[in-house]
Amino acid sequence: MGGIEIQEIKFFERGMQYDRRWMLVDLDGEFITQRSFAKMALFHCSIVDKLIVSYEGSSIEIDLDQYSENKILTTVWENEVNAYEVNTNISEWFSVQLDMSCRLVKMVDGFDIYKELIKGPRETKVSFADGYPYSIVGTASLDKLSKRLQEPIPANRFRANIVVNTKIAHEEDLWDVIRIGDTKLQVIKPSARCQVINIDQKSAEIKKQPLKELALYRKDGNTVNFGANTICLVEGVVSVGDTLHFFD
Repeated sequence: MGGIEIQEIKFFERGMQYDRRWMLVDLDGEFITQRSFAKMALFHCSIVDKLIVSYEGSSIEIDLDQYSENKILTTVWENEVNAYEVNTNISEWFSVQLDMSCRLVKMVDGFDIYKELIKGPRETKVSFADGYPYSIVGTASLDKLSKRLQEPIPANRFRANIVVNTKIAHEEDLWDVIRIGDTKLQVIKPSARCQVINIDQKSAEIKKQPLKELALYRKDGNTVNFGANTICLVEGVVSVGDTLHFFD
């Protein structure tokens, strides 16, 4: 759904606090994303003691620790994990808004997804994420892309967890172990991108860019890369304005 901008947040191994701990699934337990329903970008989310979701004048409040006894086997790509439906009334609200039968499920402790890594600790917990718990994008990378397009591209197209002020385009690809605030992170690999980055996050309009342009200079085999997939080695708190430090 729509992203949330925050000033400070706790970093955990499986991702930022609350990040992708909820998921919409169809009646077969398959995850639902903007790939199939671009208008999900227009669902505004906020967390103020509760998770509040609003869409076209209608809204719903969800207790952060709420879930029912209805256990559902869910699927995110090749990963299967048990989750719990939050509430049938909440699922019905989302079904009405999306005009399809779906359920809102919550990830709970004890039912984990693990991601195999090509380096570092070789494995990490993840939330309901597509692949990795964190994604970093550098501002110099965004600037370079924007100069190649007819109009600048906002950072929210890439739905990164962390946006870093950088001087060299795509330098984040080459980072290894870094520290932000009192956390320790490790960059694993460049982030492969799909058609979701072509969805305008303010209008839900599906456009041709920037994936088409990125394919001209950021293609590696069958993938188009932008930003860097990252994991958390040491949990802590990160705030807007923190300085990024490198480890030797």
